[in-house]
Amino acid sequence: MQIEGFNPEPLRQASDKTPGRAKEEAKLKDACQQFEQMYLQQMFTQMRKASKMGGGEGMLGNSQGEEMFTGMLDQERAKTWSQEGGVGLANLLFQQMKKTL
Repeated sequence: MQIEGFNPEPLRQASDKTPGRAKEEAKLKDACQQFEQMYLQQMFTQMRKASKMGGGEGMLGNSQGEEMFTGMLDQERAKTWSQEGGVGLANLLFQQMKKTL
């Protein structure tokens, strides 16, 4: 399913721009990717919470260690996924916000 405006490819480097504009676009791309990473991490966390509502026990017995492990796992998954293109949210945000630079 293709959603209009969403492009699941990683953000591209700035091309034929003035040095100042290229620097601003690079900062904006980084911010958009970080936002998508945060969004994905929250999504993973909420999905994990929803799956535990059935009363099932986690792989480490619902301990504090398991919460820490799954939190770090969600964070790394979100980071990797957003760097590889994620769900396309970073691209969509960048395309909309670069018009204001």
